[in-house]
Amino acid sequence: MMDKTIRWVAAATLALLPATALADDDFMVFGGDTYVSGQTANLDTDSGRSAFVSGFSASIDAAVTKDAHIAGGHVSVDAPVSGDLYAAGFWITVDGPVGGDLSASGYSVSLEKNATIGGNSRIAARTIEIDSDLAGSLLAVAQDITINTEITGDVMLAVDNLTFGPNAKISGLLSYVGPTDVEIPESVISADRVTHRRIAGAALSSLAQMTAAGEALHDLRENGAVRTAAEIAAGKEAVKVAGEKTFGHDDDNVWALLAGFLVTLIAYVIIAAIFFNFAPARTETIRARLMAKPFASLCYGFLALSMLVGAVPVAAITIVGIVLIPFVILLIVAACILSYLVAAYALAWGILSKIKPISPSLTNKLLATAAGIVLLSMTHYLWFFGWIINLAVVLIGLGAIAAVCGKGMMARRAESGSAPASPAAVEDKPADGSPASDGSFDPKI
Repeated sequence: MMDKTIRWVAAATLALLPATALADDDFMVFGGDTYVSGQTANLDTDSGRSAFVSGFSASIDAAVTKDAHIAGGHVSVDAPVSGDLYAAGFWITVDGPVGGDLSASGYSVSLEKNATIGGNSRIAARTIEIDSDLAGSLLAVAQDITINTEITGDVMLAVDNLTFGPNAKISGLLSYVGPTDVEIPESVISADRVTHRRIAGAALSSLAQMTAAGEALHDLRENGAVRTAAEIAAGKEAVKVAGEKTFGHDDDNVWALLAGFLVTLIAYVIIAAIFFNFAPARTETIRARLMAKPFASLCYGFLALSMLVGAVPVAAITIVGIVLIPFVILLIVAACILSYLVAAYALAWGILSKIKPISPSLTNKLLATAAGIVLLSMTHYLWFFGWIINLAVVLIGLGAIAAVCGKGMMARRAESGSAPASPAAVEDKPADGSPASDGSFDPKI
C-alpha cells in the first residue's frame, strides 16, 4: 500500500515538470506514461504504460497497459485497464475490465456489467452500485450499497442500507457493520458465513469501559447489584414494544440506535466544550449574529458551502491538487459539524432564554447545546421536511461563522491600513504642501 502511495506522489511530482506543455496541449507522453489534463480530459489513445487523467470531466476510452489514475468531477472508465485502477471524483462509472485492483472514492460509484475486476476492490462513497463480477475481495464503506453480481472473494462492508439484486452471489465470507440486520437470501450466501456487528453498541461499551465509573458499573452489573433480573427483563420488554411501535425495529436495533446517538451526542458536547472554553467571545459573537440575522446567515451559508464543495472539482482539475482533495473534504465535514453545533446551541439558548433567564455558565451552555442536538435529531423523523430542516440549520450556522470571520478579517485589515506612519515617512513629507516624492498629495497640508 505504501509503495502504491509513493508511486502516486512521484507521478504527481513528475507532472509538475511539464506544466507548460499540459496547459497548452493537455496531452503528453513522458517516460512511456500518458498524462491528460484539462476541463474535459479524455484519454482516447492507447497508453503504453500507466495513464494519469484529471479534469472536471475525466474519461478513459483507450486501453491502458499498466495502471490508470483518474480524478475529476465526473469520472468514467470505458476501456480495459491491465493493471490497477485508482479513481477519485464525484460521480464515478467504471464500464471496462480491470486486470488488477480497484480503488475508488467519490459520492457515487457504479461498476457496470462490463467492468470485471480481476483483483481486490476498495470503494468509499455515499452510494455504491455493483453490477460487475469481482474476482477478488470487496472492502466498501457507504450509506447505500447495492450488489447484483458474483463476488468470488470475501466481502467486508460498513453500510446503513444493504440491498442484493437477483444476480448477487458471494462465494467467500460476508462481514458487515451496520445499525440493523439485513435479510440476506440463501441464494446469495449461507447464513453461517455471515457476520454482523453493530459498531454503535460496541463503541459505547468500549467508551464506558475506558472510564473508572464504567468499570465500577460493569463490576456492579456482573455481581447483580445494579438491577434485578426481573427489572432488566421488564425494561427490555418495554423498550422492545416501544421500538416496534415507533421505529419498526426490535429491541436490539433500538439499543444500537440509542447507543449510537449517545456516542454522537457525547462527542458533539466535547467539541462544543472545547470551543466554549478556548473561544468564548467568538462563539458568543457567532450566536448573536445568527439570532440577529438568521435569513442573511442562511444566504451566507449557502455561498460558503458552495465555495467549499466547489473546491473539490477545482482541485481535481490539476494533477497536483488531487492530493489536497482529502483535506478539502475533511474541511467540509468539520465546517458542517461546527455549524450544526453553533446553530443547535444558538436556537436552544434562544428558546430557553425566552422561557427563563439563564446565567451564561459553561454548564448551562453545554446543556443548551445538548438540548438543541436532541431537538434537531427528532426532526429526522419528519417525512420529507426533516432533512430540509437539518440542512437549513447547517447553512445558518455556517453563514454566521462565515460572516463573523469575514467581518473580523476586514476589521484587522482596516486597522493595519490605518496604522500611524513611521517617523521616517513623516520627515520625508514636503512642508509646503507640494506633491510628495511618490506623486501623491497630502490634503491635510
